Amino acid sequence: MQAYARVVIVGGGCVGAGILYGLAKRGWTDVALLERTQLTAGSTWHAAGLIPSYARNINVGRMIKKTIEIYEGLEAETGQPVGWHKCGQLRIANSRDRLDEFKSYMSVADVQGMRAHLLTPAEARELCPLLDNAHMLGALYHPDDGHIAPADVTHAMAKGARDLGSKVYLNTEVTGFKRTPGGEWLVETNKGDITCEHVISATGNYARQTGALLGLEIPAIPILHQYWITEAVPEIVERKKQGRPEMPILRDEGFEGYLREEGDGLMFGPYERTANLKLFAEDGVPAWFGADLVEEDFEAVSWNWEQALQLVPALGRVGIKANVRGPFQMTADELPLMGPAWGLPNVWLAEGVPGGILWGGTIGYYLSERIVEGGNSLDTSDLDPRRFGDYANEAWTREKVREAWGTHAEQKYPGQDMPAARPQKTAPSYDRLTELGAVWGVLNGWEMPNWFARDGVEARDQYSWRWTPRGTSSPRKSRRCATPSGWSR
Repeated sequence: MQAYARVVIVGGGCVGAGILYGLAKRGWTDVALLERTQLTAGSTWHAAGLIPSYARNINVGRMIKKTIEIYEGLEAETGQPVGWHKCGQLRIANSRDRLDEFKSYMSVADVQGMRAHLLTPAEARELCPLLDNAHMLGALYHPDDGHIAPADVTHAMAKGARDLGSKVYLNTEVTGFKRTPGGEWLVETNKGDITCEHVISATGNYARQTGALLGLEIPAIPILHQYWITEAVPEIVERKKQGRPEMPILRDEGFEGYLREEGDGLMFGPYERTANLKLFAEDGVPAWFGADLVEEDFEAVSWNWEQALQLVPALGRVGIKANVRGPFQMTADELPLMGPAWGLPNVWLAEGVPGGILWGGTIGYYLSERIVEGGNSLDTSDLDPRRFGDYANEAWTREKVREAWGTHAEQKYPGQDMPAARPQKTAPSYDRLTELGAVWGVLNGWEMPNWFARDGVEARDQYSWRWTPRGTSSPRKSRRCATPSGWSR
């Protein structure tokens, strides 16, 4: 292994390969990627490979759009297939609130440069004839979404970087970091030491362990997610015989999950709710775990399955041939930690990435831009690792990660602050302000009153904007609530 590099990237998943590729495309090829086993050996190889562009945050949506742009050009550039299926994505609205959310998103999509269409129930069924949902009010369709082969796209980015002169070292485990008197970093490995100007940590499930080597507590913990693959579905086989296009990826809040074609069958990926959610490697990834999976847990998502059988009956008419259940990283807000590490010059994080395939291309683009150019052409502050303060310890992270993924598919509202692991920090006036009707939000761990309930109005959720006048049903049950002006959302 070489003794010096301008940049050392630790981690050979889709994110690490994306950064290697991004730096190489910007002219920095004196870069070494160190992977403890083989490329894609972490969460990448068993990922579902979905590329969903829906994001109500304008800049997050623009970043996802960049991923799609990069992936669509890789095969022509590198000569390596990436398995890109541009089949589109269909999101079903069964409630008025969800449909309102989709309607309000349309102006956001325009600013992001995303193609998005609101469809009637009839138009949604035309795109996805397997769907038998009599309750839907409409749907949101993204024609440019799709799914990609995780291992193929990772190897394509690695090849693109290698072709430009970058290096990849496999079976190379990082064991420590030291700051040299000259301000550089000495990266210790089982294959020898390598000195560099910049260190980039992109270690996926090992983020907390890598962070500990650097003296950082990374606010991310892996969760376990699973999906099932069915035997051949006759309707899909017939569609292919007729030369019809692949159906869009289906997301229906009725079963809280995703469903897409996989070969001649279907892939069904349900989202576990908080009570059934399992974390992984809270105290570090065990030594025995490599490119492995864990046992399926059908009980955790049995209700999703039952609902899916009602909404997509074809799913229940065929057998199951495979289950895939493995870990991937999660943060408190379901966004990656991308940017400079706190307190460590020239150390960069690309950790806590919930969906490395979705984020790999764009993290490679914008993190390399930040390092090479000294700033970003797009506001990426929503991903800055420093957005969480000292309160984001392991106990806090554990609770917030469970909440984030466990409510992933639930309806969210503007200004909503989730209640788990609160309060962390309160002012001396906290109790008195609560007595006066404060409805609390949170800012950098501090409880902050968002507004005050009027006399005769009861705040139902102490740590949320939701409230309801006395004598009405709880918003937790109805999913609707009054607003300060008296109107319903």
